[in-house]
Amino acid sequence: MSLRQLSQSSLQFILFGGKGGVGKTTMAAATAVEMAREHKVLLFTTDPAPSLADSFGQKIGSEPTAVEQVPNLFAMEIDASKVLKEFKEEYGSEILDILQQGTYLADEEAEELFQMEIPGLDEVMSFKKIMDFMDNSEYDMYIVDTAPTGHTLRLLMLPDLLDNWIKFLGTLRWKYHTVVRHLAQKGNMEGADKFLVEMKKTVKKVHALLQDVERTEFVVVTIAEKMAVAETQDLIKSLHKMQVPSGHIIINNIFPQDESDFIRKRRGFQDQYIQSMKEMFPHHIITEVVLQATEVQGIAGLQTLGTQLFTETAEKEG
Repeated sequence: MSLRQLSQSSLQFILFGGKGGVGKTTMAAATAVEMAREHKVLLFTTDPAPSLADSFGQKIGSEPTAVEQVPNLFAMEIDASKVLKEFKEEYGSEILDILQQGTYLADEEAEELFQMEIPGLDEVMSFKKIMDFMDNSEYDMYIVDTAPTGHTLRLLMLPDLLDNWIKFLGTLRWKYHTVVRHLAQKGNMEGADKFLVEMKKTVKKVHALLQDVERTEFVVVTIAEKMAVAETQDLIKSLHKMQVPSGHIIINNIFPQDESDFIRKRRGFQDQYIQSMKEMFPHHIITEVVLQATEVQGIAGLQTLGTQLFTETAEKEG
């Protein structure tokens, strides 16, 4: 089976994720190259150790970079720390107002709290950066090469994380307005209030996108090994719980059919896990990709793999 269904739908947002080292970047890049035949595509990576530059054989920056030899394809490596810094610079005064006016903290204490590292906020900012690009509607399709599973799940939990954060800030803001109304008998919409309203809209928009079966698909990439199968099962359960559409699995690095004793044994070992995944996920489209002798790098290699991924054959070489 293949990924052909992805190109025959109304999808706009495709994420590739799974265990580290299973080939997510290669599959995302090959898919982006294939999709760029008919769509203007922006490929992101949220991986802290990005490798898009290696895949394409060219430098990829923190802003959309045209991929050489592939019209309509652009790529970027999101620098989460940079995005977080930009976010604080843009909204810092509003957040500090909320902390200072809604608590008994001194100004320097509020500043110290604002500067604290919040676990997972880098993933949050990565997703917000993606949403900003989608709001501009400059591209037809957005493909995301996600970080290993743990980071990815935090990324997908963005709506709940942001929602809780906004509720906390909103509670502080409500206390402040209660006092203001009591003293001045009126209330005004200030910058901090507008910030909370806009962030709430962003959360609602992300929720809607992630759960939209017409626009979003999460492609799980894995390999035929015990730990990878277990992690794949956990990931798909989490996606189902979060209502993120996911109907495709790519099983990568499968040993080719061969007469040598070593390869035959390795392939037999893998076949057990391949069959196990087919039984575990009967409603998923499973694409099998055969291990190549060399790494898939450069446009020619990605084009070949992309064509294979989207062609209905028994096995793909990639």
